[in-house]
Amino acid sequence: MSGVPIDTIGGWLAADGHLVDRVAVIGAPLAREVTGACVDSRLVRPGDLFVALPGERTDGHEFVDHAVQSGAVCALVAADRLAVLRPKVYGSVRLFPVDDTLAALQSLSLRWRRGFSELTRIGITGSNGKTTTKEMIAAILSLVAPTVSSRGNYNSDIGLPIELLRIRSHHRYGVFEMGMNRPGEIGLLAGLVEPDIGLVTNVGRAHVGMVGSEDDVAREKRAVFSRFTGEQTAVVPAGDRYADVLARDVNGHVVRYDMQTAGISRVESRGIDGSRLHCAEGTIDLKLPGGPMVTNAIAAMTIVRRLGAPFECIRDGLEQLTPVFGRLEIFRGEVTLIRDCYNANPESMRPALDLLASSPVRGRRVAVLGAMKELGDHSEEAHRELVRYTRELELDVVWLVGDEFAGVEERGIAGETRVFGYDQWQDLVSAAGQLQVGDIILLKGSRALALERLTPVVLKSEATP
Repeated sequence: MSGVPIDTIGGWLAADGHLVDRVAVIGAPLAREVTGACVDSRLVRPGDLFVALPGERTDGHEFVDHAVQSGAVCALVAADRLAVLRPKVYGSVRLFPVDDTLAALQSLSLRWRRGFSELTRIGITGSNGKTTTKEMIAAILSLVAPTVSSRGNYNSDIGLPIELLRIRSHHRYGVFEMGMNRPGEIGLLAGLVEPDIGLVTNVGRAHVGMVGSEDDVAREKRAVFSRFTGEQTAVVPAGDRYADVLARDVNGHVVRYDMQTAGISRVESRGIDGSRLHCAEGTIDLKLPGGPMVTNAIAAMTIVRRLGAPFECIRDGLEQLTPVFGRLEIFRGEVTLIRDCYNANPESMRPALDLLASSPVRGRRVAVLGAMKELGDHSEEAHRELVRYTRELELDVVWLVGDEFAGVEERGIAGETRVFGYDQWQDLVSAAGQLQVGDIILLKGSRALALERLTPVVLKSEATP
């Protein structure tokens, strides 16, 4: 089967209590199956199920007709919007009037996923490293057997159900990332995936502003194990100070991952060129730079070895990986750029700075550090700690970007230090334009700052990743 039968969708929605009214059939039905799902009408592909989600700034119901014209064959719509919506939609489509479009999508994805009992499911969460570890595991397992994995950062209560609908009968492994935008979300996502193996990469201060403390973050993350029934495996970081909290009362097996469980005897750092992992079976040249990437590889190798992956697949899978956008990308030119601007928190800032500080350079070491978001009451102290750490590393230039740094600048930092408020972006652009041949620069900040906008300014000549 290439997708979900449309008739089956109606039956599932009715059985789960989401279908409020009769299905509205517009035009002559031309499709029999749904081959994917989408919540953005601009991204709809032929055969998709369009899910009309209400939002603060936009409402998906305003774009149902656009989705249909782009190829959507059916849509989930709020029942109380159907009467107004129906005259505005043309083409061939079936509209399912439901009580809650997001909850209906989640129910459909769970029903669909449960139809594939042969699929070994891996659920991944953590404060840092989720996406890269997911990519590592998927790259290795895809060389063993057909594997489906979350695309990009489709790791939310919206994105994950869309990814589950991509499962097909030939897949043997499913690797799914689980993010957290609010308390309780990891438990909800675990209920959709029901992982056979659950991994927590680490516990840090990312999202601490949402839940109150790191202890609360640990409790939220361990919810990835909440659907275990006794036979599943929890994989937790042996060296994390919350390892015992994560492992406590798990209804299943617990593996604490480290170099031994990964089968690594020695790690040889190669700076911005990555690391060489020495194993009994041979070496692996990991092109992704930095200590956290090695830690991610250790977690990934622990899991795939447990699943019986041959060393050749482990080696080839890891060696083929290149950095994904915003995660320790290296651009080499007259100026060397380390672009790690997808996100930032105290635990990810330090190793990125360490990589900058340890990299050989003909010119200056320049750190452009954006503010760290979602830290709540911990924000001021976390930014003070970060500035103190840059002083310890004796970097040549430190530019701090964001109002969160106002008032926390430490005097006596070696080299040049400047703070740029949110209304001083053009000043930052002008400063970045003055970088010199031989400099190496780190861009590191939370996603909201979009520091990648400095890339063309920094790379005044062509550079290659």
